[in-house]
Amino acid sequence: MNSKKEVNFHIPDTEQASSKIQLDFLVCLLADASVTRWMVSPGSRNAPLVASMVKHGGFDLHSFPDERVAAFAALGAAQASRYPVGVVCTSGTAAANLYPAVCEAYYQRIPLLIITADRPPELIDQWDSQTIHQANLFHPHTQGNFNLPTIAQSNDIQTTLLSLQTLIESAIAQTLYPIPGPVHINLPLRDPIYEDVSLPFQNIIPSRPFLLHHPTPAPVNEIEVPQWLSHTNSQQPRILIVVGMHHTQPELSLALQSLKTRLPILTDIVSQQQAYGIAEWDRAFLNGAPTDNDLRPDILITLGMGMVSKSLKLWIKANKPTKHFHISPLNAPIGNPYQTNPEHLQHHEVDALFALDQALQNAESHSNFLSNWQNWITESLAYVGEGLPNRMSELFQSEFDVVNNILTTCDGRFVFQIGNSMSIRYASWSKQTQASIFANRGTSGIDGSLSTAVGFAITNPEIHCVALLGDVSALYDAHALWTSSLPKNLSIVVLNNWGGQIFNWIGGPSAVEDLMPLIETPHQCDFKHMCDLYQIRHERHTDHPDTQWPNRFLNQTGCTLWEV
Repeated sequence: MNSKKEVNFHIPDTEQASSKIQLDFLVCLLADASVTRWMVSPGSRNAPLVASMVKHGGFDLHSFPDERVAAFAALGAAQASRYPVGVVCTSGTAAANLYPAVCEAYYQRIPLLIITADRPPELIDQWDSQTIHQANLFHPHTQGNFNLPTIAQSNDIQTTLLSLQTLIESAIAQTLYPIPGPVHINLPLRDPIYEDVSLPFQNIIPSRPFLLHHPTPAPVNEIEVPQWLSHTNSQQPRILIVVGMHHTQPELSLALQSLKTRLPILTDIVSQQQAYGIAEWDRAFLNGAPTDNDLRPDILITLGMGMVSKSLKLWIKANKPTKHFHISPLNAPIGNPYQTNPEHLQHHEVDALFALDQALQNAESHSNFLSNWQNWITESLAYVGEGLPNRMSELFQSEFDVVNNILTTCDGRFVFQIGNSMSIRYASWSKQTQASIFANRGTSGIDGSLSTAVGFAITNPEIHCVALLGDVSALYDAHALWTSSLPKNLSIVVLNNWGGQIFNWIGGPSAVEDLMPLIETPHQCDFKHMCDLYQIRHERHTDHPDTQWPNRFLNQTGCTLWEV
């Protein structure tokens, strides 16, 4: 950011109360940084700030009565834009309701700006209503926490505004760098909060333009790649690339496209790179993990974050490579999901992969290792067939058929938000799709999947968004439909099996007598009634497989829930 400091703010009407000026200026700072898309939950304490946003005229505001929904909708919008989206709410437990989405944004590395209105600090623990300890409420699941001085009268408005500018600029910057993620701004307001809310908006020009510092990772040295490959005794080390949860990055797709003819690449269902890895590798694991030592890598190279496939995690743990490199441009801690103690190569992933591709062009062929993986997958799928192994129940077979059919018939015009539990597993076992796939795999909870889809669809009206999730997840997050901003480009596919069937997939819980009714959550809820409540269209569909899902989605007249 620019270090120039000027304190001569031009304030059009100095007769206005300084508390109103501070809120207007905060809004001007947000607009200057282009943080103008906000999910708003109704409340009294945050109303003066929202009023300033409304009067500014340059904000895209969406109201969600449920704070948990608002936060996940903001996450979905930021997931789509890769730029900070805000959520603002009133004080007390309203703020606490944001926490699930904050955790998910933290582990997905999604830029999220949270503003919680608060009461002055002297009222904390004094039996005042809607008052809790809000400062640092979301720590340690944030990239920054800012507890602003209480917005009130100021004897030195120029100095107050300069201090406010420094804090807000720092907060916005920390949503993006050095590690993207949520940042919390706690905003105490002293009564009377509505005294000046009707006054005209004061457009106060910041003393300096908002600038972001973009740290640049070190370039890949031409001698580095041979050094990576020299960590084994083999003259031709077997290299396996695994791509975990990632955001859309076309340049990365080009690099993987070039490497896929040389090396085995296993891409996760939410890697945004599915088309550039070996097809159906996760479904092949349903026939049992590989036992052939010829598939064990000497060098494992990973990108992105977590993987959906538990089978792959267990297999790598049991077949550890000699060396594990994790490539990421971020100066951030990296996980150790395979217990392989990865070495962090802090480079742009694209640069590193192109350098690796160049080095392999000058080395002996690595195609035998790729062929080993391709042959094993082909042989395993021959036993599994087109569906799932015979040992799996008819319910799982039929639900997988639906998900596989929907994903493989939809093309690049669609984006899917997949729910957790069985839904994301069905998607991971499906054939490759041209559609983009997202899921909340940061913490992998069932909460917020539908709300995230709503926020994503709001941000991308030109793309059709499909939320594909189970019945329990849909019911849990039904308040996502309680908004006047419900997007028309949203379809909802609910796999209704009348309860949480993943516990039958896990197997262990069913061994405990009388446990299943307590955790399987059986229900008799009618989704038609739910749709009537939220005034959206409901359709039941039992004819599958077929190829008409894209037309159904695109031809629907407004948000529609498809129950299968």
